[in-house]
Amino acid sequence: MEQLNRNLATAIDDGVTSLSQLDSNNCLKISMDAAVKSFFLSLYSSFGVISDKENQEKLNAYIPVITFTMEDGFYIFYSEDFTGVDGYTYVAKTWSEKFPYYYEDEDFIYGFSLGNVISLYDKNGLLSGAERSVFKLDYHDIQTKSEYASFRNLRPESILLNDESFELVRKGTIISCIEVSMAYYTSHHNKIAQRYGITYNFSLPVIRDDEWAPFLDDISMFVVFQGYPYGNEASETYNRFLSAGAKVSKNKVYYIEQKDWYYIYHRSDCPELRQEGIIFDDTPYYTIKDCVEKGAYACEHCCKNRKHVYAPDIS
Repeated sequence: MEQLNRNLATAIDDGVTSLSQLDSNNCLKISMDAAVKSFFLSLYSSFGVISDKENQEKLNAYIPVITFTMEDGFYIFYSEDFTGVDGYTYVAKTWSEKFPYYYEDEDFIYGFSLGNVISLYDKNGLLSGAERSVFKLDYHDIQTKSEYASFRNLRPESILLNDESFELVRKGTIISCIEVSMAYYTSHHNKIAQRYGITYNFSLPVIRDDEWAPFLDDISMFVVFQGYPYGNEASETYNRFLSAGAKVSKNKVYYIEQKDWYYIYHRSDCPELRQEGIIFDDTPYYTIKDCVEKGAYACEHCCKNRKHVYAPDIS
C-alpha cells in the first residue's frame, strides 16, 4: 500500500506542478490540460504501463473524476462513452462545463470566488434600487462604501457585512458545490467501469472538511482513485482521495477594469476595484505582462513602483 500511496502522491504533485505554465511570451497561464497530461504520464510510469495502451485504459477506469478549482468556478474531468463514425462505442475522458460556486438566499444569488471578489444578482433591488441588478465587487465594499449605507441599515445581519459569516458560507458553498458535482460524475462512472469488467460500485467517498480546508483559497486539483484491486481477497480494493494546491500567490493575481476610454489592472485585493467596473474577460491574470498585453494600465492605488505604467492624463 505504501507504494500505491507514493505512486498517487507523485502523480498529483506532478500534475499540479504543471498546472501553472509559461507560454511563448513567458507569461503565466493556468493549463488544466497540461496538468492532466502530466498526472497520467506520471501515473503510467509509476505503474509500469508507460508503453501499454490497454493497461493504461484499464488504469484510467479506476479514476472516475479529476476536479480543478479555478478562481470563480470549477471543472471536472470525467469519462464518457460516445459512438464513433464506425458505429462502435468508445470511452474518452472529457471536460465538464465550468460550474460556479453558487449560493442563494432571499435577497441574492451569489457567485463566490476563491477570494473576496463576489458576483451578486440583487433579486430585490436592495443595493441600488431599480438601477441595475448584477454586481461584481469585493464584498468589503458593501461594508464601507456610502452607496450601500441603506442596505447596511436594512440587512444588518447579512453575511456580506460580517467577515466570519461570509467565510463560513463561502467555504461551505464551495465544498457543497464541488461534492454534489463530483458525486454525480463518480456515480456516472459505474457504467463506464463495467466496460472494463470492473464491478466495484463507484461513489464519492466521505471527505472531511479539514481535507478541503487547505484548498479553498487557491487554485487546486483533486483526484478520486477507487476500486483498484489490492490484497489477497477479491473484495479488497485500494481507494484514495487526493488533493494538491497550485500555490498561485494571491498578491500576484490581477483583474482588469474598464474605465472611460482605457483599461487598468488591479491586484486582487485592491480596494479600488470599482463595483460598476467591467472585469475584462471575467478571468484573473497572473502577471503584469499579461495585463499590459491586453492594453491595460496600472492602478495607481495598489501598484506603486517603477515597473508599472499609469494611464496618461488627457483631461
